[in-house]
Amino acid sequence: MPHTTKKIRPPSSGSVSFERLAHFMICLSIVLYALYAGSSFFIPIAFGLFFSLMLKPICHRFECNLPNRILSVVLTLLTAGMMVLGVLVFFINQIREILTEADDIFSGLQETFYEWAEYGGGRFGLSGREVEQYIDQALTSVSDQPFGILSTGLSTSGVLLANFSLVMIYTFFFLLYRTPIKNFLLGQLQREDQVEGLQTLTEVQQVAKNYLGGMGLVMLILGILNSLGLFAIGIDYYLVWGFLAAILAVIPYIGTVIGGLLPFIFAIATTETLWQPLAVVLLYVTVQFIEGNFITPKVLGNSVKINALAAILSVLIGSIFWGIAGVILAIPLLAMVRIIFTHIEPLQPVALLLSDDLYKESDKFLSDYNESRFRLSNIFSGKASLSLLPRRRSTSKPPKRVSHSDAQVVADPEPE
Repeated sequence: MPHTTKKIRPPSSGSVSFERLAHFMICLSIVLYALYAGSSFFIPIAFGLFFSLMLKPICHRFECNLPNRILSVVLTLLTAGMMVLGVLVFFINQIREILTEADDIFSGLQETFYEWAEYGGGRFGLSGREVEQYIDQALTSVSDQPFGILSTGLSTSGVLLANFSLVMIYTFFFLLYRTPIKNFLLGQLQREDQVEGLQTLTEVQQVAKNYLGGMGLVMLILGILNSLGLFAIGIDYYLVWGFLAAILAVIPYIGTVIGGLLPFIFAIATTETLWQPLAVVLLYVTVQFIEGNFITPKVLGNSVKINALAAILSVLIGSIFWGIAGVILAIPLLAMVRIIFTHIEPLQPVALLLSDDLYKESDKFLSDYNESRFRLSNIFSGKASLSLLPRRRSTSKPPKRVSHSDAQVVADPEPE
């Protein structure tokens, strides 16, 4: 009987290489652990990078009139610092005045709760003495709850606040060395990919700059709307409460709730009527609706282009890794990642999955992206690489050699 041997079928070219997948998971785990364990190191760097992107247009204006970049960067930081200092001085003075009335505010809050609790307790057959005992036990924790939430949030982001000088130092050097950093990143690409790489970096920079600038405009609009509404209702310190809620709105989903809860409790303690606290709630609900459906989509929609599900998930993941700082940075970081994915062919479906056009362009997954080159499995099978897409052909021929001055222009298209 002849001896037969089975032929071993070679793995198909599209099968997943578990070795590649294991290497990827190990590297991803190391990166995520480093971001989590080294949050005190990475958070100031991340904020310094975003601040430098936001301040770059101001720095560029100074550089157009001053030949020295160092002097331009210093003047840029001084200008931004004076604006921030003015806002801080305003809030500190107003909060100091509020704290001088803390006893009266607490007494008014206590009396109002007594009246409401006695009215409700009478309907449930509770005596006034029982109601007073319950109020005495619960009032302190109830009145301190929003302040506790706020202080907890600030302590979570204390790494940023405690190292504010370190953030400014990073911002200074990112602004000063932005051209060499771009040159270094472009130098890591093949010569034929450098133009596409420059386009990618420009889009990423534009997203970050537009997001931060847009958030500033959104906070200004919210502060004005809140303050005008509180002034019409008759709430004292309407500017403080209005702009405090606007600043807290930078924390997605929970910032506005905290910002509206504080003036609501203040209205309960300092007003004689019931309609004013209810009007405060109605005001913040209305402003939140306007902000979520009209202001933010109009101001930030063109720069972020992230769908709601991806935004919520990024905020949750950011809070796990970096606390409040991660919540603030999650959406712009995800927007920048989406831009990078759009320039890498196998990851283009993932970019669409993160995009706000997901519902309108859902058919692309089974039409434009229904090819093997767009499947994630090809990354782990070795058939596809994470290189940038080839740039469209241009009529002009690329130079054979890039001089020092040309590299400066390629890396930073703005005039120096």
